[in-house]
Amino acid sequence: MEQQIYYVTKLKECLCQKQRQNPHYSLRAFSRDIDLHVSTLSQILKGKRGLPFKRAKDVVHKLALTPKEKSLFIESFYKSKTNIDDIKISEIEDRYILDESYYKVIAEWEHYAILDLFDLKNFIITIDTISKKLDLTKNRTEVVLSNLINCGLIIENDCGELIRAYPDIRTTEDISSDALKQAHKENLNIGINKLEEIEVEFRDFSSTTVAIDLEKLPEAKTIIREFRQKMIELLRDGNKTDVFQLAIQFYPLTKMEKMQ
Repeated sequence: MEQQIYYVTKLKECLCQKQRQNPHYSLRAFSRDIDLHVSTLSQILKGKRGLPFKRAKDVVHKLALTPKEKSLFIESFYKSKTNIDDIKISEIEDRYILDESYYKVIAEWEHYAILDLFDLKNFIITIDTISKKLDLTKNRTEVVLSNLINCGLIIENDCGELIRAYPDIRTTEDISSDALKQAHKENLNIGINKLEEIEVEFRDFSSTTVAIDLEKLPEAKTIIREFRQKMIELLRDGNKTDVFQLAIQFYPLTKMEKMQ
């Protein structure tokens, strides 16, 4: 028997509880109370369709759920929408590789951020719009934009408009890089500030502590890299309005014997 999605089970439980309290309580009444069309709700409960993306958070707030149940409800909803195994990764050769010669671009977060602004829908690239969107001074914006142009990562098209020269770029991996070290330090410091500045629904900070066999470390790093690329593919399409930073941390907490 196929296991039912948690949020569907919880909707059924809430309806059942209402009907126990009031035998005359109908599916239509339940749909009214959670502000969801009755036919849509009926199909969801029968497993014939999913909960509409734009309605998920409103529905969960209208149900009498514990904080844990709310978390599981939303988590199961998002899991039902996306299967990571279905996401295909672009061939590695398709991504332009930045090496240490691009030190400033790699080390300073503003460069990547400005590059990704080119992917936003209806966003007009100017010093003023970039400065406002990323909360940068105009002078800093001009410097970063100049760096990107000088590196050939931003070019001018036939219409005189600035565009990205490469749709995808990446850095080297498992090669010691001062630029990457500086970039990681900046990302950690930015993350500390974002914990206080950004509402929890717009950020995700998580960690897992696990005992490992060091022989499996290369496999673990490979899976993390694959996950990053699948995230890029997942977010490649859609109505892009903002630029986010994804940082994954995986490091030893113990003093490893092999490093002594």
